[in-house]
Amino acid sequence: MSHHSSKHRRLTAEEKRLYGRLLALCRPYTGRLLLAVLFGLMFGGSLFGLLAVGKSGVANVFGGAGGRITALQDAVSAWIDRVYSGGVDHSALLMGALLGLLVLLALLRGLSFFFSKYLIEWVAQRVVMVLRNELFSKILHLPLLYFTGSRTGELMSRTLNDTQLIEKSITEVICDLVQQPFVLVGAACALLITDLRLALISLAVFPVCILPVMLFGKRVRRHAKAGQERIADLSSIQQEAIAGAAIVKAFGMEDRELDRFARQNADFFRRQIKIVASRAAVNPLMELFSVIAACLILVYSRYAGLALEDILVFIVAMVAMYDPAKKLSRVHLVIQQSAAAAERVFAILDTEDTVADLPGATPLPAPVKEIRFDGVTFSYKPGAAPVLDDVTLSARAGELVALVGGSGAGKTTLVNLLPRFFDATGGRVLLDGRDVRSCTLESLRAQIGLVTQETFLFNDTVAANIAYGSPSATRAEIEAAARMAHAHDFILAMPKGYDTVIAERGSLLSGGQRQRLAIARALLRNPPILILDEATSALDTESERAVQDALDEAMKGRTVFAIAHRLSTIRRADQILVLDHGRIVERGRHDDLLALGGIYRHLYEMQFEKQDTP
Repeated sequence: MSHHSSKHRRLTAEEKRLYGRLLALCRPYTGRLLLAVLFGLMFGGSLFGLLAVGKSGVANVFGGAGGRITALQDAVSAWIDRVYSGGVDHSALLMGALLGLLVLLALLRGLSFFFSKYLIEWVAQRVVMVLRNELFSKILHLPLLYFTGSRTGELMSRTLNDTQLIEKSITEVICDLVQQPFVLVGAACALLITDLRLALISLAVFPVCILPVMLFGKRVRRHAKAGQERIADLSSIQQEAIAGAAIVKAFGMEDRELDRFARQNADFFRRQIKIVASRAAVNPLMELFSVIAACLILVYSRYAGLALEDILVFIVAMVAMYDPAKKLSRVHLVIQQSAAAAERVFAILDTEDTVADLPGATPLPAPVKEIRFDGVTFSYKPGAAPVLDDVTLSARAGELVALVGGSGAGKTTLVNLLPRFFDATGGRVLLDGRDVRSCTLESLRAQIGLVTQETFLFNDTVAANIAYGSPSATRAEIEAAARMAHAHDFILAMPKGYDTVIAERGSLLSGGQRQRLAIARALLRNPPILILDEATSALDTESERAVQDALDEAMKGRTVFAIAHRLSTIRRADQILVLDHGRIVERGRHDDLLALGGIYRHLYEMQFEKQDTP
């Protein structure tokens, strides 16, 4: 056995596994699918009925070969004799009955096609709706670390474009498998009762029509997978260019971004054209085979002395077999193409959620009286240098803990372990003696408020942004939080006050206004623990002063971890932790650390000495 054939079998098995997994999602809708199969059976059976009745109709009108009467004509004639007794145009009634039967069969065929198609489309759309919900839910619940190595555009592409391909493939494959086999059987039966010998020869050579599909199937899958990756690249480039529009314009890089987009777009175009060429090559070959078959039938019928109605039925049946044979042979192509999309979607769904509620996790009682980091170590990747190395600290309720240190010292990573954005790779984070991993995420994060340097606001009203995370809050509670955050006055000055819709990411607000809304959002939850991650470092002096006033209000009566750049915050901290290369190298109060003359004094002289004290 060659390596090539072995590899081909493995790929085929993988495709079957992926598609089987997709079809398993249809299991809750088995009843609708069975009903669709029933209508598919009626659809295929009606074709045989149309051919049989049509053959009898032609024989009645044109007299057939030597006036031969079919079994169907005999049955209809007998019925006419029972209903009418003499004095009627037997031939006219027979023709009318056959034509009426043709119309009824055509109506049955149309209705059965409609209901079969509708039921399958309903199931496919429903499956994809559920799949999209599961995919988006999975993305939302993946640990924060996952997003550091993933592009937003690619995740969007998998949620929207890939699932769209899956929906199309489920619809096409199930529709074809439910309807077309019955059509083939109906047409084949018509062939067999017309001329057995010719039918057997025709059916024996008919599978040759699927050879082109097998030749091009592997090529379609390869280019389909690469094409989906190019779509993800296009989404990512566009998302970055739009989100960073100010930077793109400031540096005059519009042409560069356009060139990046155009190159990926051209590559996607080439991939799609190759898929189109592969799929388009199937039809001409199959049509050529069909024409050759029709010619051979005509030659055979001349020497076999077939009647006119037999020739017509045979040709119509062969033509009727062409469409289902084409669709069934393309099922392989559709599965090849959709397997690439399914692979990308299931890759996300199968990603292990490393930060989740552990079995037996219980709610964390409020309020928390002590927070302790016990020998905590953390690395972003296995085997990588630790970002935090044997960190031990404790904070009592109501204390202000300031974290200082150079860039990359591990300050943000340290505070991110508290709400379990990441889990420590060594040591433990304890709240009142309980490992945070033994607490439910919902109860843990409900006790923590977070204000970061980069404030994210949603394209919604001011009130909705403040109430994000507290959906049951009343308007009075929202306004009270805004007052505490020193945001109430500028909100009232907006066109519709609290009902003003903020543009995406709050781009129409100043940095200080966005920060104060973020503070109000954190305060509305009334968390006993507050994390301030460089909340004022990117603001101008005036905005910083306003935000600092809001922060001073926010910190009252709470346990606060502050990564701070402002001297006033650090001076009144109950303890200052100086981090360097992931380790706490100094700790104490402001005056004590200055007197020590170490790293803190050096940082103080560089960053804080020139700040105005309040």
